[in-house]
Amino acid sequence: MDARRSEIWFFIVLLAITIFLAWLVLMPYLSAVVLAGTLAFLFQPLHEKILRAFRHETTAALTTVLLVTIIVFVPLGFFGARIFGEATALYSLLASHGGFDFGAAFAGFLKTHFENFDTTRIVASFNDYAQQGLTWLIQHIGSFFSGIAQLLFMAFLSILGLYYFLKDGERLKKWMVGIIPLAPEYSEEILKEMEAVGSSVVKGTLVVAIVQGVIVGLGFFLFNIPEPTFWAVIAIPASIIPVVGTWLVVVPALAYLFFTGQTILGVGLLLWSFALVNLAYNVLSPQLMHRGANIHPYLILLSVLGGIGLFGPIGFLIGPLVMALLLSLLKIYPKLVARQG
Repeated sequence: MDARRSEIWFFIVLLAITIFLAWLVLMPYLSAVVLAGTLAFLFQPLHEKILRAFRHETTAALTTVLLVTIIVFVPLGFFGARIFGEATALYSLLASHGGFDFGAAFAGFLKTHFENFDTTRIVASFNDYAQQGLTWLIQHIGSFFSGIAQLLFMAFLSILGLYYFLKDGERLKKWMVGIIPLAPEYSEEILKEMEAVGSSVVKGTLVVAIVQGVIVGLGFFLFNIPEPTFWAVIAIPASIIPVVGTWLVVVPALAYLFFTGQTILGVGLLLWSFALVNLAYNVLSPQLMHRGANIHPYLILLSVLGGIGLFGPIGFLIGPLVMALLLSLLKIYPKLVARQG
């Protein structure tokens, strides 16, 4: 009996050490795996249609991967280079106070409308604050785009992972259900909960955020805001913040237009933002989230922000999935206890 117990404890300790070492080995490539799984989830309906047409798993998976590469990775590479170029140009312009001195324009606006308003400190400090904020953005976005070789390698791993997720996804799911030391119905419940959260976050949050960012960028381009692609990317994470959302980016742009005397363009951008950005949120979000997970939106927001802080950009997906796993385990725990009793 003691030998049997020692054998079990030895196995548990060895398994824990091995899991820890495997985590250390795979951790650098976690973002590639998560991105591959997310793309497989998003493009699964397209893959199923292609599979019905070709009736061959390998051919269907390769065709889907080729289409995803054209739809996702090629535009990402193009816009990534453009965003970094615009951010650098915007920082250089602001650092040298070239072209447009926002602080002076703001001071002039106040002096015109409020004659007794003291503007001496505004010119001295306003551009400095704006420059500091933009420097922070450049540092974080710059670190994301600096390692081009690493990004290309991670993109390759994501594409390769996408192929295997599409080709062997069902077999992988059955393997996971079989290997989890829980009753099959509990394992299925956990996977369904995580799929629901993935649908809610990816479709109801990420897709809507991207659509809003594109609308903001297009509006900035049409209404003469400098470096519209850069600001469109900033609008994407801003859009997940309740109440304010993309207005964090739109309001400074409106101020820029009004302070520089471009009133007609400012009114146009204001109407554009009210109409199209709000329409995208109010119409798309309910349609995409109606089959999502039963998790409060505020909890999803916190898990998104916490995931980004812990894992970087890919934490947008990892954070809510971890929260979904926790909530599904808490939901299963009373059933498991009742079954043991």
